[in-house]
Amino acid sequence: MRKGVAIGFCFLSFAAATKSFADVSTSTGTPTGDVIRSISIEPNNVFDPTVPGEDHWPYTWADALHIRTRANIIRRELLLQPGDLSQDDLREESERNLRSLPFIRAAEIREVPADGGGVDWFVKTHDSWTTQPQINLVSEGGETHSEAGIQEENLLGYGKSVGYFFRHNSSQGNSNDFSYADPQLFGTRARLSTQFVDTPTGREQHINLSRPFYSLETPYATGVFWNHVNGQQKVSDRGAQINEYVKDHNDLDSFAGIRLNQNALDVKRAELHYKYYADLYQADSLTAPNGLPINQTITGPTFALTRTQSQYIKDSNVDSVGRIEDINLGHQSGANMGYAGRSIGSTDSSVPISIFDGVGVSNKCDTFGLFSYGMVGRYTLYGPSQSGGHMANTLYFANANIYSHLHVSDWVPVTGVLHAETAYAQNADQADVLQLGGDTGLRGYKVQSYTGNKSMLVNGETRAYYSREWLHLFYVGNVLFVDTGEVQPEGIPFRTQDLHTDIGLGFRIAPSRSASGSVIRLDVAYAVGPIQQGHRVIVSLSTGQGFHRAGNTYANFFGAPQPL
Repeated sequence: MRKGVAIGFCFLSFAAATKSFADVSTSTGTPTGDVIRSISIEPNNVFDPTVPGEDHWPYTWADALHIRTRANIIRRELLLQPGDLSQDDLREESERNLRSLPFIRAAEIREVPADGGGVDWFVKTHDSWTTQPQINLVSEGGETHSEAGIQEENLLGYGKSVGYFFRHNSSQGNSNDFSYADPQLFGTRARLSTQFVDTPTGREQHINLSRPFYSLETPYATGVFWNHVNGQQKVSDRGAQINEYVKDHNDLDSFAGIRLNQNALDVKRAELHYKYYADLYQADSLTAPNGLPINQTITGPTFALTRTQSQYIKDSNVDSVGRIEDINLGHQSGANMGYAGRSIGSTDSSVPISIFDGVGVSNKCDTFGLFSYGMVGRYTLYGPSQSGGHMANTLYFANANIYSHLHVSDWVPVTGVLHAETAYAQNADQADVLQLGGDTGLRGYKVQSYTGNKSMLVNGETRAYYSREWLHLFYVGNVLFVDTGEVQPEGIPFRTQDLHTDIGLGFRIAPSRSASGSVIRLDVAYAVGPIQQGHRVIVSLSTGQGFHRAGNTYANFFGAPQPL
């Protein structure tokens, strides 16, 4: 009965999601009726000599060393040019596109009426500090990582990125990481990103070449992605390693997409993909009896429909500090279905299927919520010597996030954050498990402390950041947090006595001029209740928030959306 309900849910959800694309609107953006006469570009350096305190050494020296972003690089990101009709939607989207670039920390586009008719655009940007020699020490969930290297996010002011890092992991060893990225390949809308990593147990190659939907009004997109990861995989439960094997993973995705309608605020698109996915496994000396997953290949075409509503709000002190954060409250949804047949190279014949939706709500009183939910998996087909007619390796997930600006003090802005997620893996492959631990939102416990096929996680945090920018370089803040969650294997339900909880406090440093805009966090968490580890207190030193908006416990599940 349960199997039939799950199968019915998948196909009914796909049908419902597909139906929403039938209404092809012909409305357009919001032209002001005025022609853009000229566009002036004002790229500003990292520091501003007109600001008291930034007009002397060492800030003037830093500006002298930094190569400012070239005006033509900024101009190419704009969605309108002189001679076009001005549109508020595209002007605001151009601003968001500029702010999304790692080498731009602030961007503003003003429209001013021109003498004799028409309008002029004035584009003002502020650069990030993009030359980043780094020596980092990261400790999370009882594991220590260190790295040294350099990353340049704006090579010679042309917006290209190049980097090298030497990394050490306390449980795995040393690795070398090379990367290069170009968001405007040969001055076009094409994008290239590459990464090559040598690890103690294997290697990784990642290549992404695409002409994406760079705007809500982009008529078409195309691209190809290739990822290869070879290395040792470790599986732990209750804080102890229970299995190990060597995994060789390849996936290739080529696609072409078109925009289906002309509504700039509610964009519908169609994409055709051809995907190849293969996992090969090899035992080593620590592989558990019957612990080697089965080799698997999934290949074939997939058709996808997506919908993006543009309902952006501007906020700050949400996940970053001292910067404008562009948050979309509109629906971001999609549905895809394909075919993977044994006759074209797949291990089994199946119908890959996925449905997802994300949406936000706001009461316009300093509180908003972001929600996402969906499923990804495959429906197996009957064939010779093959069982079929059921959902396989299927993940169902849901996430909720509430952000509220608490009016505690004008000089110490406080943001309250509540995150909740749950996931269920149906007929999961042996290599795909849900995980919970110090690196997946449960900060008082070791990495991969708990694994299974169903998970739940709740995080609560108060983030207080002092409004003063120290030394014109960073903000500081403190957090109080509580994490609670549970992962259970097949056949064991959630039980109150199995909840794992921690409480703690943290210190935050938010570099205000850096390219990443991320925070450096130091968390001290205390595990509450019964534990299966040596210490109740876990200290974490890392970058980024202590949990993602989505995908903490199911980030490593095949086909799952990436953490947000």
